[in-house]
Amino acid sequence: MDLSLRKFTDRVAELGFSAQIPVDWIAHELPPEEPDFSNPTSFFPLALVTAPHAAIVFAFAARPAYDDGTLHDWAWYNLNNNQLTARAIGPARIAGVTAMMGEATQPSELGTMVVRFAFLEDGGRLINLTLTAPELLADAVREAWFAMIGSFALETPKGSRFTEETATPAPPPAVDPDIEAHKFASEAPEPPEPVAEKDPTFADFAFAGTAASLDPEAKVNANLRDKGIGLVPKVIATDDATKVATLAGGAILAHFNVPYGWYVIDDGKRTLVLDPKDEVQISLNTMATEGRDYDELLNELEAQVRKDYPEPECMRFAYGKIEALGVRNIAVGGQAIEQYHMLFPHRTDEMVLRARVTTSPERRTAACNLAELILNSCSFEPERREAPASVPAPKDLPAWWNKAVALEQQDRLEEAEQVIRDGVPHLAFAHATADMYRLRMLRLKSAGDAPGALAAFKKSSHFIFFYASMATSGGEGTALSEERDEFREQLVSDYGSDPGA
Repeated sequence: MDLSLRKFTDRVAELGFSAQIPVDWIAHELPPEEPDFSNPTSFFPLALVTAPHAAIVFAFAARPAYDDGTLHDWAWYNLNNNQLTARAIGPARIAGVTAMMGEATQPSELGTMVVRFAFLEDGGRLINLTLTAPELLADAVREAWFAMIGSFALETPKGSRFTEETATPAPPPAVDPDIEAHKFASEAPEPPEPVAEKDPTFADFAFAGTAASLDPEAKVNANLRDKGIGLVPKVIATDDATKVATLAGGAILAHFNVPYGWYVIDDGKRTLVLDPKDEVQISLNTMATEGRDYDELLNELEAQVRKDYPEPECMRFAYGKIEALGVRNIAVGGQAIEQYHMLFPHRTDEMVLRARVTTSPERRTAACNLAELILNSCSFEPERREAPASVPAPKDLPAWWNKAVALEQQDRLEEAEQVIRDGVPHLAFAHATADMYRLRMLRLKSAGDAPGALAAFKKSSHFIFFYASMATSGGEGTALSEERDEFREQLVSDYGSDPGA
Protein backbone atom coordinates (compact mmCIF):
# COMPACT_ATOMS: atom_id res chain seq x y z
CA MET A 1 0.00 0.00 0.00
CA ASP A 2 1.53 3.34 -1.12
CA LEU A 3 1.33 6.07 1.53
CA SER A 4 2.10 9.78 1.58
CA LEU A 5 2.31 12.34 4.37
CA ARG A 6 -0.59 14.76 4.09
CA LYS A 7 -1.17 18.01 5.97
CA PHE A 8 -4.64 19.10 7.09
CA THR A 9 -5.21 22.75 7.89
CA ASP A 10 -6.55 24.01 11.20
CA ARG A 11 -10.36 24.17 11.27
CA VAL A 12 -10.79 24.83 14.98
CA ALA A 13 -8.76 25.23 18.21
CA GLU A 14 -5.35 25.20 16.47
CA LEU A 15 -5.91 21.60 15.42
CA GLY A 16 -3.98 21.41 12.19
CA PHE A 17 -2.25 18.05 11.81
CA SER A 18 -0.42 15.70 9.45
CA ALA A 19 -0.58 11.93 8.93
CA GLN A 20 0.40 9.19 6.50
CA ILE A 21 -2.59 8.35 4.23
CA PRO A 22 -2.87 6.00 1.19
CA VAL A 23 -1.94 8.06 -1.86
CA ASP A 24 -5.10 7.36 -3.85
CA TRP A 25 -7.55 8.04 -1.01
CA ILE A 26 -9.70 11.15 -1.33
CA ALA A 27 -9.68 14.00 1.20
CA HIS A 28 -13.11 15.65 1.09
CA GLU A 29 -13.70 19.37 1.45
CA LEU A 30 -15.78 19.97 4.57
CA PRO A 31 -18.42 22.72 4.60
CA PRO A 32 -17.83 25.73 6.85
CA GLU A 33 -19.73 25.43 10.12
CA GLU A 34 -19.66 26.66 13.68
CA PRO A 35 -18.85 24.13 16.41
CA ASP A 36 -21.79 23.14 18.63
CA PHE A 37 -20.85 21.17 21.72
CA SER A 38 -24.19 21.40 23.54
CA ASN A 39 -24.43 17.63 23.10
CA PRO A 40 -21.64 16.11 25.23
CA THR A 41 -21.01 13.43 22.58
CA SER A 42 -20.73 15.88 19.66
CA PHE A 43 -17.36 16.15 17.90
CA PHE A 44 -16.34 18.76 15.33
CA PRO A 45 -14.95 17.23 12.08
CA LEU A 46 -11.34 18.06 11.30
CA ALA A 47 -10.93 15.93 8.14
CA LEU A 48 -12.62 13.13 6.21
CA VAL A 49 -10.69 10.80 3.87
CA THR A 50 -12.25 7.91 1.94
CA ALA A 51 -11.01 5.01 -0.16
CA PRO A 52 -11.73 5.49 -3.89
CA HIS A 53 -13.90 2.41 -4.46
CA ALA A 54 -15.18 1.26 -1.07
CA ALA A 55 -17.04 2.37 2.03
CA ILE A 56 -13.83 2.86 4.02
CA VAL A 57 -13.45 6.13 5.92
CA PHE A 58 -10.72 7.84 7.92
CA ALA A 59 -12.38 10.44 10.20
CA PHE A 60 -10.59 13.01 12.37
CA ALA A 61 -12.64 14.98 14.91
CA ALA A 62 -12.31 16.86 18.20
CA ARG A 63 -14.26 18.48 21.04
CA PRO A 64 -13.42 20.16 24.35
CA ALA A 65 -12.14 17.65 26.90
CA TYR A 66 -14.45 16.79 29.81
CA ASP A 67 -13.90 18.22 33.27
CA ASP A 68 -13.64 14.95 35.18
CA GLY A 69 -13.05 11.25 34.65
CA THR A 70 -10.21 9.44 32.90
CA LEU A 71 -9.40 9.07 29.24
CA HIS A 72 -10.59 5.47 29.56
CA ASP A 73 -13.94 6.73 30.92
CA TRP A 74 -14.31 9.20 28.08
CA ALA A 75 -13.60 6.54 25.46
CA TRP A 76 -16.23 4.17 26.87
CA TYR A 77 -18.75 7.00 27.19
CA ASN A 78 -18.47 7.88 23.51
CA LEU A 79 -18.36 4.26 22.33
CA ASN A 80 -21.55 3.42 24.21
CA ASN A 81 -23.37 6.53 22.99
CA ASN A 82 -22.57 5.66 19.39
CA GLN A 83 -23.71 2.00 19.67
CA LEU A 84 -20.17 0.72 19.18
CA THR A 85 -19.39 -2.69 20.67
CA ALA A 86 -15.76 -2.73 21.73
CA ARG A 87 -13.68 -5.81 20.94
CA ALA A 88 -10.51 -4.47 22.53
CA ILE A 89 -9.30 -1.26 24.19
CA GLY A 90 -6.07 -0.23 25.88
CA PRO A 91 -3.46 2.51 26.30
CA ALA A 92 -1.17 3.58 23.46
CA ARG A 93 1.15 6.45 22.50
CA ILE A 94 -0.02 8.76 19.70
CA ALA A 95 1.52 12.11 18.79
CA GLY A 96 3.74 11.90 21.86
CA VAL A 97 0.91 11.61 24.40
CA THR A 98 -1.02 8.81 26.07
CA ALA A 99 -4.09 7.64 24.14
CA MET A 100 -6.78 4.99 24.42
CA MET A 101 -6.91 2.86 21.27
CA GLY A 102 -8.96 -0.16 20.27
CA GLU A 103 -11.36 -1.84 17.87
CA ALA A 104 -15.16 -2.01 17.86
CA THR A 105 -18.02 -3.16 15.66
CA GLN A 106 -21.14 -1.29 14.60
CA PRO A 107 -24.20 -2.46 12.63
CA SER A 108 -25.00 -0.67 9.36
CA GLU A 109 -26.95 -1.06 6.13
CA LEU A 110 -23.78 -2.53 4.55
CA GLY A 111 -23.51 -5.16 7.28
CA THR A 112 -21.18 -5.16 10.24
CA MET A 113 -18.61 -2.36 10.20
CA VAL A 114 -15.29 -2.57 12.03
CA VAL A 115 -14.24 0.70 13.64
CA ARG A 116 -10.64 1.16 14.74
CA PHE A 117 -10.54 4.11 17.13
CA ALA A 118 -8.24 6.24 19.23
CA PHE A 119 -8.91 9.00 21.80
CA LEU A 120 -6.24 11.38 23.01
CA GLU A 121 -6.28 14.60 25.05
CA ASP A 122 -3.96 17.48 24.21
CA GLY A 123 -4.22 20.90 25.85
CA GLY A 124 -7.86 20.46 26.83
CA ARG A 125 -8.77 19.18 23.36
CA LEU A 126 -10.22 15.64 23.08
CA ILE A 127 -9.26 14.22 19.68
CA ASN A 128 -10.94 11.19 18.12
CA LEU A 129 -9.36 9.25 15.22
CA THR A 130 -11.25 6.44 13.46
CA LEU A 131 -10.95 4.11 10.49
CA THR A 132 -14.27 2.50 9.57
CA ALA A 133 -14.51 -0.39 7.09
CA PRO A 134 -16.85 -3.27 6.25
CA GLU A 135 -15.89 -6.35 8.24
CA LEU A 136 -14.67 -8.14 5.12
CA LEU A 137 -12.23 -5.33 4.29
CA ALA A 138 -11.06 -4.45 7.79
CA ASP A 139 -7.93 -6.60 7.69
CA ALA A 140 -7.01 -5.29 4.24
CA VAL A 141 -6.65 -1.73 5.60
CA ARG A 142 -5.02 -2.59 8.91
CA GLU A 143 -1.65 -1.41 7.55
CA ALA A 144 -3.15 2.00 6.67
CA TRP A 145 -4.53 2.42 10.21
CA PHE A 146 -1.25 1.74 11.97
CA ALA A 147 0.65 3.90 9.48
CA MET A 148 -1.71 6.79 10.20
CA ILE A 149 -1.53 6.30 13.99
CA GLY A 150 2.25 6.07 13.92
CA SER A 151 2.65 9.26 11.89
CA PHE A 152 -0.17 11.41 13.33
CA ALA A 153 1.25 14.74 14.57
CA LEU A 154 -0.37 18.00 15.69
CA GLU A 155 0.93 21.30 14.33
CA THR A 156 0.40 22.89 17.74
CA PRO A 157 0.91 20.26 20.45
CA LYS A 158 0.16 21.47 23.99
CA GLY A 159 0.68 18.37 26.12
CA SER A 160 -1.74 16.00 27.84
CA ARG A 161 -3.03 15.91 31.41
CA PHE A 162 -2.84 12.09 31.34
CA THR A 163 -0.06 9.58 31.76
CA GLU A 164 -0.47 5.90 31.06
CA GLU A 165 -1.14 5.36 34.76
CA THR A 166 -3.79 8.12 35.09
CA ALA A 167 -5.52 7.46 31.76
CA THR A 168 -7.31 4.41 33.19
CA PRO A 169 -9.27 4.02 36.46
CA ALA A 170 -7.31 2.83 39.48
CA PRO A 171 -8.12 -0.74 40.63
CA PRO A 172 -10.48 -0.98 43.68
CA PRO A 173 -8.67 -1.23 47.03
CA ALA A 174 -8.99 -4.27 49.27
CA VAL A 175 -11.50 -3.89 52.13
CA ASP A 176 -8.86 -4.50 54.83
CA PRO A 177 -5.20 -4.46 53.88
CA ASP A 178 -4.28 -6.92 56.62
CA ILE A 179 -7.15 -9.39 56.46
CA GLU A 180 -9.05 -9.06 53.20
CA ALA A 181 -6.24 -8.53 50.71
CA HIS A 182 -5.47 -12.22 50.25
CA LYS A 183 -9.17 -13.09 50.05
CA PHE A 184 -9.77 -10.37 47.46
CA ALA A 185 -6.86 -11.55 45.32
CA SER A 186 -7.79 -15.22 45.54
CA GLU A 187 -11.44 -14.62 44.64
CA ALA A 188 -10.69 -12.36 41.71
CA PRO A 189 -10.67 -14.29 38.42
CA GLU A 190 -7.34 -14.67 36.70
CA PRO A 191 -7.15 -12.38 33.67
CA PRO A 192 -7.15 -14.36 30.44
CA GLU A 193 -3.86 -14.75 28.66
CA PRO A 194 -3.71 -12.33 25.73
CA VAL A 195 -4.40 -14.09 22.45
CA ALA A 196 -2.12 -12.91 19.68
CA GLU A 197 -3.81 -12.32 16.35
CA LYS A 198 -2.66 -14.85 13.78
CA ASP A 199 -3.14 -15.10 10.10
CA PRO A 200 -5.51 -17.88 9.03
CA THR A 201 -3.99 -21.14 7.79
CA PHE A 202 -5.37 -23.93 5.62
CA ALA A 203 -5.81 -26.05 8.74
CA ASP A 204 -8.35 -23.48 10.02
CA PHE A 205 -10.61 -24.36 7.09
CA ALA A 206 -10.12 -28.14 7.02
CA PHE A 207 -13.21 -30.34 7.41
CA ALA A 208 -11.25 -33.61 7.63
CA GLY A 209 -7.99 -35.10 8.79
CA THR A 210 -7.18 -36.81 5.46
CA ALA A 211 -7.29 -36.02 1.74
CA ALA A 212 -10.10 -38.53 1.10
CA SER A 213 -12.32 -35.85 -0.48
CA LEU A 214 -9.81 -35.69 -3.36
CA ASP A 215 -10.10 -39.37 -4.24
CA PRO A 216 -11.50 -39.51 -7.81
CA GLU A 217 -13.67 -42.48 -6.82
CA ALA A 218 -15.23 -40.77 -3.80
CA LYS A 219 -19.01 -40.71 -4.25
CA VAL A 220 -19.31 -36.94 -4.78
CA ASN A 221 -16.43 -36.87 -7.27
CA ALA A 222 -17.72 -39.88 -9.17
CA ASN A 223 -21.17 -38.29 -9.48
CA LEU A 224 -19.70 -35.02 -10.75
CA ARG A 225 -17.56 -36.93 -13.25
CA ASP A 226 -20.49 -39.00 -14.51
CA LYS A 227 -22.60 -35.86 -14.97
CA GLY A 228 -19.86 -34.27 -17.07
CA ILE A 229 -19.07 -31.55 -14.52
CA GLY A 230 -15.36 -32.34 -14.42
CA LEU A 231 -12.56 -34.38 -12.88
CA VAL A 232 -10.49 -34.19 -9.72
CA PRO A 233 -7.13 -32.54 -10.54
CA LYS A 234 -3.97 -34.53 -9.95
CA VAL A 235 -2.87 -34.50 -6.30
CA ILE A 236 0.82 -33.55 -6.20
CA ALA A 237 1.39 -33.75 -2.45
CA THR A 238 -0.41 -34.01 0.89
CA ASP A 239 0.56 -32.93 4.40
CA ASP A 240 -1.46 -34.42 7.23
CA ALA A 241 0.24 -32.16 9.79
CA THR A 242 -1.05 -28.97 8.16
CA LYS A 243 -4.14 -30.63 6.59
CA VAL A 244 -3.32 -29.31 3.15
CA ALA A 245 -3.12 -30.88 -0.31
CA THR A 246 -1.31 -29.52 -3.36
CA LEU A 247 -3.03 -30.03 -6.72
CA ALA A 248 -2.24 -29.37 -10.39
CA GLY A 249 -5.07 -27.34 -11.89
CA GLY A 250 -5.15 -27.93 -15.63
CA ALA A 251 -7.64 -25.13 -16.31
CA ILE A 252 -5.52 -22.50 -14.57
CA LEU A 253 -2.08 -23.98 -15.36
CA ALA A 254 -1.07 -23.74 -11.72
CA HIS A 255 -0.25 -25.78 -8.66
CA PHE A 256 -2.25 -24.64 -5.65
CA ASN A 257 -3.16 -25.70 -2.11
CA VAL A 258 -6.53 -26.59 -0.60
CA PRO A 259 -7.51 -27.67 2.92
CA TYR A 260 -8.52 -31.25 3.61
CA GLY A 261 -12.22 -32.02 3.32
CA TRP A 262 -12.99 -29.72 0.39
CA TYR A 263 -13.87 -31.05 -3.08
CA VAL A 264 -12.01 -29.85 -6.20
CA ILE A 265 -13.20 -30.33 -9.78
CA ASP A 266 -11.55 -29.21 -13.03
CA ASP A 267 -13.41 -29.19 -16.37
CA GLY A 268 -10.63 -27.73 -18.49
CA LYS A 269 -12.13 -24.23 -18.38
CA ARG A 270 -12.18 -23.59 -14.66
CA THR A 271 -11.18 -25.21 -11.39
CA LEU A 272 -13.88 -25.39 -8.71
CA VAL A 273 -13.18 -25.62 -4.97
CA LEU A 274 -16.39 -26.77 -3.28
CA ASP A 275 -17.42 -26.56 0.36
CA PRO A 276 -18.78 -29.87 1.70
CA LYS A 277 -21.49 -27.82 3.48
CA ASP A 278 -22.54 -26.34 0.11
CA GLU A 279 -22.26 -22.77 1.41
CA VAL A 280 -19.09 -21.66 -0.41
CA GLN A 281 -17.82 -22.13 -3.95
CA ILE A 282 -14.49 -20.79 -5.23
CA SER A 283 -14.21 -20.84 -9.01
CA LEU A 284 -10.74 -20.31 -10.46
CA ASN A 285 -10.13 -19.37 -14.09
CA THR A 286 -7.73 -17.32 -16.18
CA MET A 287 -8.65 -14.05 -17.91
CA ALA A 288 -6.77 -12.54 -20.85
CA THR A 289 -5.83 -8.94 -20.05
CA GLU A 290 -5.57 -7.75 -23.69
CA GLY A 291 -3.90 -4.56 -22.50
CA ARG A 292 -6.44 -3.85 -19.76
CA ASP A 293 -5.35 -3.08 -16.22
CA TYR A 294 -7.01 -4.46 -13.09
CA ASP A 295 -9.37 -1.48 -12.74
CA GLU A 296 -10.62 -1.96 -16.30
CA LEU A 297 -11.12 -5.70 -15.76
CA LEU A 298 -13.04 -5.05 -12.55
CA ASN A 299 -15.11 -2.37 -14.30
CA GLU A 300 -16.17 -4.97 -16.88
CA LEU A 301 -17.00 -7.51 -14.18
CA GLU A 302 -19.04 -4.91 -12.30
CA ALA A 303 -20.91 -3.95 -15.45
CA GLN A 304 -21.85 -7.60 -15.95
CA VAL A 305 -22.94 -7.92 -12.33
CA ARG A 306 -25.24 -4.92 -12.71
CA LYS A 307 -26.82 -6.55 -15.77
CA ASP A 308 -27.32 -9.86 -13.96
CA TYR A 309 -28.81 -8.55 -10.68
CA PRO A 310 -31.37 -5.78 -10.04
CA GLU A 311 -29.75 -3.75 -7.20
CA PRO A 312 -26.31 -5.12 -6.34
CA GLU A 313 -24.10 -3.35 -3.83
CA CYS A 314 -20.56 -3.22 -5.24
CA MET A 315 -17.31 -2.33 -3.51
CA ARG A 316 -13.62 -2.48 -4.40
CA PHE A 317 -10.69 -3.48 -2.24
CA ALA A 318 -7.06 -4.45 -2.54
CA TYR A 319 -4.83 -6.57 -0.33
CA GLY A 320 -1.30 -7.64 -1.18
CA LYS A 321 -1.29 -8.87 -4.77
CA ILE A 322 -5.09 -9.16 -4.86
CA GLU A 323 -7.47 -6.56 -6.28
CA ALA A 324 -11.13 -7.39 -5.96
CA LEU A 325 -14.77 -6.53 -6.50
CA GLY A 326 -17.23 -7.41 -3.75
CA VAL A 327 -20.94 -7.84 -4.56
CA ARG A 328 -23.71 -7.91 -1.95
CA ASN A 329 -27.51 -7.67 -1.95
CA ILE A 330 -27.94 -10.38 -4.57
CA ALA A 331 -29.81 -13.66 -4.52
CA VAL A 332 -30.03 -16.89 -6.49
CA GLY A 333 -33.24 -18.93 -6.29
CA GLY A 334 -34.50 -16.66 -3.53
CA GLN A 335 -31.43 -17.34 -1.36
CA ALA A 336 -29.22 -14.41 -0.37
CA ILE A 337 -25.61 -14.79 -1.53
CA GLU A 338 -22.53 -12.62 -1.92
CA GLN A 339 -19.82 -12.79 -4.58
CA TYR A 340 -16.23 -11.60 -4.55
CA HIS A 341 -14.16 -11.44 -7.75
CA MET A 342 -10.47 -11.50 -6.85
CA LEU A 343 -7.77 -10.84 -9.46
CA PHE A 344 -4.26 -12.21 -8.94
CA PRO A 345 -1.14 -12.03 -11.16
CA HIS A 346 -0.52 -15.03 -13.43
CA ARG A 347 2.82 -16.02 -14.96
CA THR A 348 2.75 -13.16 -17.54
CA ASP A 349 1.06 -9.78 -17.86
CA GLU A 350 -1.07 -11.22 -20.65
CA MET A 351 -3.40 -12.96 -18.21
CA VAL A 352 -4.65 -12.83 -14.64
CA LEU A 353 -6.04 -15.50 -12.37
CA ARG A 354 -9.55 -14.82 -11.13
CA ALA A 355 -11.13 -16.36 -8.06
CA ARG A 356 -14.90 -15.90 -8.03
CA VAL A 357 -16.07 -16.57 -4.49
CA THR A 358 -19.77 -17.31 -4.02
CA THR A 359 -20.77 -17.52 -0.37
CA SER A 360 -23.56 -17.20 2.13
CA PRO A 361 -23.42 -13.80 3.89
CA GLU A 362 -22.58 -15.52 7.18
CA ARG A 363 -19.39 -17.07 5.80
CA ARG A 364 -18.15 -14.19 3.68
CA THR A 365 -15.05 -13.46 5.75
CA ALA A 366 -13.94 -17.08 6.02
CA ALA A 367 -14.63 -17.71 2.32
CA CYS A 368 -12.53 -14.73 1.22
CA ASN A 369 -9.74 -15.59 3.64
CA LEU A 370 -9.56 -19.08 2.14
CA ALA A 371 -9.59 -17.72 -1.41
CA GLU A 372 -6.71 -15.43 -0.48
CA LEU A 373 -4.74 -18.41 0.87
CA ILE A 374 -5.40 -20.40 -2.30
CA LEU A 375 -4.34 -17.56 -4.60
CA ASN A 376 -1.17 -16.86 -2.64
CA SER A 377 -0.28 -20.58 -2.73
CA CYS A 378 -0.31 -20.69 -6.55
CA SER A 379 2.79 -21.51 -8.55
CA PHE A 380 2.39 -21.34 -12.30
CA GLU A 381 3.44 -23.83 -14.95
CA PRO A 382 5.31 -22.55 -17.98
CA GLU A 383 3.00 -22.03 -20.94
CA ARG A 384 2.88 -25.22 -22.98
CA ARG A 385 3.00 -23.56 -26.39
CA GLU A 386 6.27 -21.81 -25.57
CA ALA A 387 8.08 -25.12 -24.98
CA PRO A 388 10.01 -26.73 -27.84
CA ALA A 389 7.88 -29.29 -29.64
CA SER A 390 10.37 -32.07 -28.91
CA VAL A 391 10.04 -31.62 -25.14
CA PRO A 392 7.31 -33.79 -23.66
CA ALA A 393 4.60 -32.23 -21.51
CA PRO A 394 5.56 -31.82 -17.85
CA LYS A 395 4.99 -34.93 -15.79
CA ASP A 396 2.62 -33.10 -13.45
CA LEU A 397 0.06 -32.63 -16.25
CA PRO A 398 -2.72 -35.24 -16.48
CA ALA A 399 -1.61 -38.67 -17.65
CA TRP A 400 -4.16 -38.68 -20.48
CA TRP A 401 -2.65 -35.44 -21.86
CA ASN A 402 0.89 -36.78 -21.77
CA LYS A 403 -0.24 -39.94 -23.55
CA ALA A 404 -2.24 -38.04 -26.18
CA VAL A 405 0.69 -35.74 -26.98
CA ALA A 406 3.02 -38.71 -27.31
CA LEU A 407 0.61 -40.41 -29.75
CA GLU A 408 0.18 -37.17 -31.73
CA GLN A 409 3.95 -36.90 -32.17
CA GLN A 410 3.86 -40.42 -33.64
CA ASP A 411 1.10 -39.29 -36.05
CA ARG A 412 -1.38 -41.69 -34.37
CA LEU A 413 -4.04 -39.00 -34.37
CA GLU A 414 -7.22 -41.07 -34.00
CA GLU A 415 -5.71 -42.85 -31.00
CA ALA A 416 -4.69 -39.51 -29.48
CA GLU A 417 -8.22 -38.15 -29.91
CA GLN A 418 -9.67 -41.25 -28.24
CA VAL A 419 -7.30 -40.93 -25.27
CA ILE A 420 -8.54 -37.37 -24.72
CA ARG A 421 -12.19 -38.47 -25.00
CA ASP A 422 -11.58 -41.19 -22.41
CA GLY A 423 -9.64 -38.86 -20.13
CA VAL A 424 -12.14 -35.98 -20.27
CA PRO A 425 -15.65 -37.46 -20.20
CA HIS A 426 -17.46 -34.14 -20.77
CA LEU A 427 -17.61 -31.39 -23.38
CA ALA A 428 -14.19 -29.96 -22.47
CA PHE A 429 -12.61 -32.90 -24.36
CA ALA A 430 -13.23 -30.96 -27.58
CA HIS A 431 -11.34 -27.93 -26.26
CA ALA A 432 -8.43 -30.16 -25.19
CA THR A 433 -8.38 -31.83 -28.61
CA ALA A 434 -8.35 -28.42 -30.31
CA ASP A 435 -5.38 -27.46 -28.16
CA MET A 436 -3.54 -30.68 -29.07
CA TYR A 437 -3.94 -29.91 -32.77
CA ARG A 438 -2.82 -26.30 -32.21
CA LEU A 439 0.41 -27.59 -30.67
CA ARG A 440 0.79 -30.01 -33.61
CA MET A 441 0.34 -27.09 -35.99
CA LEU A 442 3.13 -25.15 -34.24
CA ARG A 443 5.45 -28.16 -34.31
CA LEU A 444 4.91 -28.90 -38.00
CA LYS A 445 5.12 -25.24 -38.98
CA SER A 446 8.46 -24.98 -37.16
CA ALA A 447 9.66 -28.09 -39.01
CA GLY A 448 8.75 -26.55 -42.39
CA ASP A 449 5.84 -28.96 -43.06
CA ALA A 450 3.35 -26.43 -44.48
CA PRO A 451 0.69 -28.98 -45.60
CA GLY A 452 0.82 -30.73 -42.22
CA ALA A 453 0.54 -27.42 -40.34
CA LEU A 454 -2.47 -26.40 -42.44
CA ALA A 455 -4.21 -29.73 -41.80
CA ALA A 456 -3.57 -29.35 -38.05
CA PHE A 457 -4.96 -25.79 -38.16
CA LYS A 458 -8.18 -27.03 -39.75
CA LYS A 459 -8.56 -29.86 -37.20
CA SER A 460 -7.99 -27.45 -34.33
CA SER A 461 -10.52 -25.00 -35.75
CA HIS A 462 -13.04 -27.82 -36.25
CA PHE A 463 -12.81 -29.03 -32.64
CA ILE A 464 -13.08 -25.58 -31.10
CA PHE A 465 -16.27 -24.93 -33.11
CA PHE A 466 -17.55 -28.37 -32.07
CA TYR A 467 -16.83 -27.43 -28.44
CA ALA A 468 -18.96 -24.27 -28.64
CA SER A 469 -21.79 -26.13 -30.39
CA MET A 470 -22.32 -28.42 -27.39
CA ALA A 471 -23.77 -25.69 -25.14
CA THR A 472 -27.06 -26.65 -23.51
CA SER A 473 -28.33 -23.16 -22.60
CA GLY A 474 -28.21 -19.62 -23.91
CA GLY A 475 -25.90 -18.43 -21.16
CA GLU A 476 -23.55 -21.34 -21.63
CA GLY A 477 -23.67 -20.84 -25.39
CA THR A 478 -22.55 -17.23 -25.02
CA ALA A 479 -19.69 -18.21 -22.72
CA LEU A 480 -18.50 -21.07 -24.94
CA SER A 481 -18.73 -18.91 -28.05
CA GLU A 482 -16.51 -16.31 -26.40
CA GLU A 483 -13.99 -19.04 -25.55
CA ARG A 484 -14.15 -20.32 -29.13
CA ASP A 485 -13.53 -16.86 -30.58
CA GLU A 486 -10.61 -16.18 -28.22
CA PHE A 487 -9.06 -19.57 -29.00
CA ARG A 488 -9.43 -19.19 -32.76
CA GLU A 489 -8.00 -15.67 -32.67
CA GLN A 490 -4.89 -17.09 -30.99
CA LEU A 491 -4.85 -20.00 -33.46
CA VAL A 492 -4.86 -17.60 -36.43
CA SER A 493 -2.15 -15.51 -34.80
CA ASP A 494 0.02 -18.60 -34.24
CA TYR A 495 -0.48 -19.77 -37.83
CA GLY A 496 0.19 -16.31 -39.28
CA SER A 497 -3.00 -15.96 -41.30
CA ASP A 498 -6.56 -17.30 -41.50
CA PRO A 499 -6.81 -19.99 -44.21
CA GLY A 500 -10.59 -19.93 -43.86
CA ALA A 501 -10.91 -16.19 -44.52
